[in-house]
Amino acid sequence: MTWHCPNCKQPLEPQQDAWRCASGHTFDRAREGYVNLLPVQKKRSREPGDSGEMLQARRRFLDSGHYQPLAEAICAMLGAGDVQQRDRHLLDIGCGEGYYSRALAASGWPEDRIAGVDIAKAGVRLAAKRQPRAQFAVASSFDIPLADSSVSGILRVFAPGPASELHRVLEPDGVLLDVSPGPEHLWSLKRALYREPRAHQAPAVLEGFELAAEMRCAFTLNLKGREVIADFLSMTPFAWKGDSEARAKLEQQEQLQLEADFLLRKLIGK
Repeated sequence: MTWHCPNCKQPLEPQQDAWRCASGHTFDRAREGYVNLLPVQKKRSREPGDSGEMLQARRRFLDSGHYQPLAEAICAMLGAGDVQQRDRHLLDIGCGEGYYSRALAASGWPEDRIAGVDIAKAGVRLAAKRQPRAQFAVASSFDIPLADSSVSGILRVFAPGPASELHRVLEPDGVLLDVSPGPEHLWSLKRALYREPRAHQAPAVLEGFELAAEMRCAFTLNLKGREVIADFLSMTPFAWKGDSEARAKLEQQEQLQLEADFLLRKLIGK
């Protein structure tokens, strides 16, 4: 895997204290081990991406195992633990606090072959602290600081980014696992928060890729306790969308049963 400088696009040489390119651009490694490769001029806000509060809520929620069926499905479709993965590099786009990267490592994908990028520095910091042998960088999925054909596999869970950029960094015949909401994802929650809820529509297959496999991963979420419910609502777009009064009522409940529904597509680069 070859990282490149976000300023001049030359290869970066990862070292213990910093990553440097031949032009002299230097990016210090944070104490947690990650590197910030998102130049100030490419930021749209001072701290882009999810807030630290949202990411901490997501970590608590995911650590409790509520999305474990999805993590298991992701590992199965990416072949975690297969011998052929030993020399292959995986990139987690929009890695957040690293939940799925850790699941892949726990299932057999070598940690030193895993990398993750996210524009939220708070998330990358959390991810790097738990996976010191992986490589994490603060970076945009619209301008990935990797050389062409640098990775064998890409995981994208609800993350934005142009198909052309994903195709660029993926090696020929590499695999992209694209995870999006299924049609019934959180349907009862939508009905409570929106006047006119709409089911998720399956996205079109990304340009430059062909569909190799597809599966639905659907299960019931049984949330017990106000803190768990509050964490779940905080980590979703419902934190700032929908009816605020309806959300306040949901946060006062002691139990909430919801539908989790995901569409997983395994795509091969043409």
